[in-house]
Amino acid sequence: MSVRHLSMVVVSFLVLACGSSKKFQASFTEDKPLFDAINALNKKPGNEKAQRDLKILYPKSVERHEEAIDIYRTGSDENKWDKILRELNALQHIYNSLQAVPGSFGIVKPKNYLRDLESAKQSAAEDFYSKAEGLLIENDRQSSLQAWDYFKRANNYVNGYKDVSKKIREAYEKAIVDVVVGPIEEDNGFFPSNNWNNFPDFRYRPQDYQEQLVRELGGRSANYTPARFYTDRELRREDIKPDWEINMRWRSLNPIRSIPRQYTRRVSKSIEIGKDTSGRPVYNTVYATLYITENSYSVQGDFEYKISDLERRTTIDGGILRDEVNWIDQSATYNGDSRALSAEDWRLVNNRTGFNQPTRGEVMNNLMRKIFPDLRRRIEQGIARA
Repeated sequence: MSVRHLSMVVVSFLVLACGSSKKFQASFTEDKPLFDAINALNKKPGNEKAQRDLKILYPKSVERHEEAIDIYRTGSDENKWDKILRELNALQHIYNSLQAVPGSFGIVKPKNYLRDLESAKQSAAEDFYSKAEGLLIENDRQSSLQAWDYFKRANNYVNGYKDVSKKIREAYEKAIVDVVVGPIEEDNGFFPSNNWNNFPDFRYRPQDYQEQLVRELGGRSANYTPARFYTDRELRREDIKPDWEINMRWRSLNPIRSIPRQYTRRVSKSIEIGKDTSGRPVYNTVYATLYITENSYSVQGDFEYKISDLERRTTIDGGILRDEVNWIDQSATYNGDSRALSAEDWRLVNNRTGFNQPTRGEVMNNLMRKIFPDLRRRIEQGIARA
């Protein structure tokens, strides 16, 4: 035999003698001593202590898991099938680990639990399918939603179980409600015209936010939640009777003005006043003093929403969202040489009547943009919980 072939034989013998370096992990803490023995045998198949431990610990682990399975089977816990499958998976993991350890089947006779796992999944699917069927005939939204969840769980245990895909769609359709999203109401008296620019302002359009809310909630698709959403105009146009309604209004809008702050600022600028005899420019520094008045403003808004069941005349969800818009307005007069003023200084001087204040539309748009994401999220959550 060549030296090369002899070396390969020696290496192969050492691998078989020493076992694999792979380490197996226990699924349950209680199985850790058993896996210590399995790993010891995997490292050194001739380990006598590990062989003795395996003979004692394997049947104990099997007994513990099977007793737990029997207890779960007789219980009424909705999650019992998940617990049973966890125990069976632990038993199958023990079997797979022992199968990978040379000589272990000569010490114990482990059971393959694959058939038990498949049988448990079938039983779980049938259990949830039967419960869902019973709920579906109740013909109310809550029962349909629960049936929808149970049919999905049946499908999770056994993909394509019976006609479960059809049943999932049927339960979902029966749970769908038609929801009208009403107009956003407000009291125009909160913004008297003498406090705001007297120009017409069409930049704030409440119906735009109403329509955006309908779109982002899913509109008529009902893809995200079992509900179809319409504006009041769409509902009237299509003569649809709503099941639920969402009312929204600005409950209060409070303009707040701080005590004016007044201060002065000295400004200067070097300007060309002519040329010398050689034609070079001659400069002189001019000065002015700005007398600045600064006002801080804020508008605090409370936005109320309510989701109602029209048939039962009950409130499903509701709440108040609060936010504010802040800005600073500055105006100025000056004394001195006007040539010392910058473009920004002139903006302050020309703002004596508060021309640079935001319009009512700008304030309302800012408030709506601030509260809108939270409004949509709360409505989604309120409807999902109902």
